[in-house]
Amino acid sequence: MKTLYIQLFLTFMSINAFTQNISADTDILRPIKTESAIIIDGKLNEPVWQKTIITNQLYNENGRYNNTESYFTYDADNLYAAFKCQVDDIVKLNTKKLDKDNELMLTNDWVAFCVDTYNDGINAYAFLVDAAGNGLDGALNPPTRDLSFSFSSKWTSAVKINQDAYTVEMKIPLENLPIRWHKDSVTMEIQIIRNDKQNNGMFQWPPTKDIGEYQTIVLHEIHRTHPENLSGVNIADRLTHKKSRIDVSTLLGRCQGGDASVMDYLIFKKRDINGAEHPRMLHHNMQTERVKGMFENTAYFKNLNTDLDFETMMERAQTTAFIVVQNDTILYENFFNGFNKDSIFTSFSVAKSFVSTLVGLAISDGVIKSEDDKITEYLPELMDKDVRFSQITIKDLLSMSAGIAYSGDGFPSDDDITYVSPDLRNATLDNVRIEEPPAIRWHYNNYHLLLLGLILEKTTGTTVSDYMDENLWRKMGAGAASWSLDENGFEKMESGINCNAYDYARFALLLLHKGKYNGVQVIPENWVQKATQPQEKPKGYYDSLLENNTYYNYLWWGKFRDGQENANDFFAMGNKGEYVYICPQKKLTIIRLGFEYGFTPGAFSWPNMFYEFATDFK
Repeated sequence: MKTLYIQLFLTFMSINAFTQNISADTDILRPIKTESAIIIDGKLNEPVWQKTIITNQLYNENGRYNNTESYFTYDADNLYAAFKCQVDDIVKLNTKKLDKDNELMLTNDWVAFCVDTYNDGINAYAFLVDAAGNGLDGALNPPTRDLSFSFSSKWTSAVKINQDAYTVEMKIPLENLPIRWHKDSVTMEIQIIRNDKQNNGMFQWPPTKDIGEYQTIVLHEIHRTHPENLSGVNIADRLTHKKSRIDVSTLLGRCQGGDASVMDYLIFKKRDINGAEHPRMLHHNMQTERVKGMFENTAYFKNLNTDLDFETMMERAQTTAFIVVQNDTILYENFFNGFNKDSIFTSFSVAKSFVSTLVGLAISDGVIKSEDDKITEYLPELMDKDVRFSQITIKDLLSMSAGIAYSGDGFPSDDDITYVSPDLRNATLDNVRIEEPPAIRWHYNNYHLLLLGLILEKTTGTTVSDYMDENLWRKMGAGAASWSLDENGFEKMESGINCNAYDYARFALLLLHKGKYNGVQVIPENWVQKATQPQEKPKGYYDSLLENNTYYNYLWWGKFRDGQENANDFFAMGNKGEYVYICPQKKLTIIRLGFEYGFTPGAFSWPNMFYEFATDFK
């Protein structure tokens, strides 16, 4: 499933006056600290609330919006936010109760309190409550509003519905949140959002033309906190929460687990991949300060406009592993947020590039004749569904250009079906459908991978995992791993490889050396070049990628380098910011793994930074 995006495009013409003490020269809000207890009951009847109103005006592109009052205060251990939300018709409010973090609440009338506790613009936390009292929280990337439903915090809220409004109170403990201290004070940034369903509008404070703009606040005399990491995310808590919601036996039950996460391999079935008896040794010649300095000197890092060093930024950006290798030698490695060199890291869509390699091996073995074969030669049952499947080649599947329809809308969406269906084989054959002729347009979608998985199963006569173990994993010197499965033993072809960080580096080195390891040609050299380097495409095929100096070939992404006809950079990329990046020109490979992208503006930010790093690397 893909991450949900909440995007606001705001243009404001006026600035409201704050009722609290704001420094005129710095525009910093200094909230009132409460010395009295606040009962979270939604009633807003404690006297402190009337002293701590932030604003009674929110804004959108059309200007002011006067239907919401917002309040904020704090004590030594908690943040408190409250709202009074006027509505046109109380009867029309949706008051249906939902489980915590159910995304359906976003279709209701809701308010959100967002706080960047570290005051660095990299990550904030959003706490949403709707008129029914349903709660949802997430790690929020302020500039892009990429809200992931994996943040876990022991916060509470309450709602009360009145004659013409509903009121909300929130209590957010500071104990698990990362905080950057300056003597006895802490600087944070906050933002307030209201989704007014009856007026079909989303509104925010502070008023700004920049959707990433927050209001700076300073808090005094709060207790020092000791979070486990600077991302503020507790993986164990997230896993417990997800397991409590999910039912692996049905599509709906599996979707109840929420968005895809790095812990999914601990929930879904999986098949072991044994690997080599003696995994390939990776040598170290650590150049930590040099590598850190070069990344800090990239334009992408400088554009963050942060005073953080590279490694602090990595942890804040929800990174779990970061490795830089030149030739066969590790120059830099570090692990973050509770992960280490022995941890298991799930691949997400990095698995697609492994599948590309397996198809190349199956062709080399002769069990698949050619990538130009029609897929109905191997899956004739598709002809009964639609004769147009006979036009699609294996190459079209590898290129994500088979003309197959795909939508992330509704339930179950194609994202739901292809990621969490308990029976991926039948779900694929039941739901795959033709949208247009093949080979005219790139359209990234997971049905391509599932069809390739069915073809690999049928042609190799074994499971995809076992085929990879024998023909790729052991031969490249990788260690013990696994591949996540559906409930019927079919691999999650688009996403489910689980291994340690060094195995991703071993795969990258195999590709860097044109498919050869330890004197053995594991992958045919011509397949490496064919799969990773750009091919001529019709006009309009993937113009949006070309605008970012990016291409896509056989389940590999790439970035063009001038004068490098057959040595452009290429990379595997997965949801949540998993990257296996290879620069043949500089003999560099970079591995970045994480539990969120954590970096603006999402998926392509990391490869752009890697590209710049590799360009300047000497």
